[in-house]
Amino acid sequence: MLRGVNLGGSSKVPARPDGSTYVGEGFFEHRSVSFVGRPFPLYEADEHFRRLRRWGLTCLRLVVTWESIEHAGPGVYDEEYLDYIHALVVKAGEYGMMLFIDPHQDVWSRFSGGDGAPGWTLEAVGFDLAHFRKTGAAIVHSTHGDPFPRMIWPTNGAKLAAATMFTLFFAGNDFAPKTRIDDEPVQDFLQRHYIQSTQKLAERLVGLDQVLGYDTLNEPEAGYIGWKDLDLPGGTILLGECPSPYQSMLLGEGIPQEVGVWEMKTLSIKRVGTHLINAEKQRAWQDGYGCIWREHGVWELDAEGQPRLLCPDYFARVNGRVVSFANDYYPPFAEKFTAAIRTVDPRAMIFTEGESGGWLPVWKPETRQNLVYAPHWYDGFVLVKKSYTPLLAIDSRTTKPVWLPWNIRHSFADQLAFLKRGASERLGNVPVVLGEFGIPFDLNDKIGYRRGDFRRQEAALDRSFQALETNLLHATLWNYTSDVKIG
Repeated sequence: MLRGVNLGGSSKVPARPDGSTYVGEGFFEHRSVSFVGRPFPLYEADEHFRRLRRWGLTCLRLVVTWESIEHAGPGVYDEEYLDYIHALVVKAGEYGMMLFIDPHQDVWSRFSGGDGAPGWTLEAVGFDLAHFRKTGAAIVHSTHGDPFPRMIWPTNGAKLAAATMFTLFFAGNDFAPKTRIDDEPVQDFLQRHYIQSTQKLAERLVGLDQVLGYDTLNEPEAGYIGWKDLDLPGGTILLGECPSPYQSMLLGEGIPQEVGVWEMKTLSIKRVGTHLINAEKQRAWQDGYGCIWREHGVWELDAEGQPRLLCPDYFARVNGRVVSFANDYYPPFAEKFTAAIRTVDPRAMIFTEGESGGWLPVWKPETRQNLVYAPHWYDGFVLVKKSYTPLLAIDSRTTKPVWLPWNIRHSFADQLAFLKRGASERLGNVPVVLGEFGIPFDLNDKIGYRRGDFRRQEAALDRSFQALETNLLHATLWNYTSDVKIG
């Protein structure tokens, strides 16, 4: 049984930001972004690997990002970072650790409110990163400020920046054929650079027996793919300001919108009002660029200059055929990724997830060799509310409450059994590893940390572990972060 941990949370952000340091006599030394030292410096590695071994966590889901490898520009790879990861993996092997590589992302990029892709990917399609806040194109911590809204990433995933980038990445050839970068179709350009960056890492790690393989992409998102009505908001969770995709497109072109605002209640999320966004009429696009979706006929300005939605179901059909992310767009990408990695390391296992909360993608029988299903699952109530009670939980499939410990234990076990059955039905006899599970450790307003009392954290985490053990599931806990203190 693989019992492991994701390593680590801070790998999503650079160890050294882009900037300049004054060195005296009127001179500044420019230092570019570097992820060297994420998840921790090499001189600390023995301490952390000893600790993880002592805790019985011997399998690592090693978090890297596209940005960490290719942040300086298309085709410019950070050789120092690749050397660092190689040294870290070698050291992990000395402690008997097995691992697989997680090319991590959340809502596309740090510059659209998450992590993953370099900022130049957004700029390459015409976005102006400086205007995301006022246009509502993304919620980014550095421009939003504190307090930063909790659990806002699902909302971010449906906003203009991230939703556009995922649509272009997975389905640009169908939905944005006019969009090209250096005369290359945007989908081909983005996928090529992402895959080649992971290949570069694989070239450094090939031959190391402790490396089991590579995840295709952490929690891939569909963007607008499959959206049936662009005039309606949607996404995994509605929180905060939630424009519809059509409203997002108008906001990006400097057209103010009255947008619905949603809040989390005890057992539900309710619309509580509206808010006017982009009264200053800023554009989310660079000068010389316009809305990609307006260019492709999704919407237009009429003779009086008023916007009009032309194709509410533009992303739901291709040539009259209903399409889906799981069946039509993720599999071709995953197959391309797999072929590229196996040109470097033919024995590498490929870990597949699918969209968070969505259908498990179908792989062709001939591509399932050395395939691993690696879904994610969380105790939903604890995750979203950051609160634990032994009396209440949420069924992740139905979003309905489950009451009392005995019912919760059976519900959790059944939810994980459902994931295993899905793998068997759609992928055949492939192994299943729960790539992420766990709890937010700052539960109940961090009361436990202030009092030195972690009984609630222990009980919440044990409840998830019981469901794993019932199903005999391999798993890697989210996450081990060595340099963040919660207090």
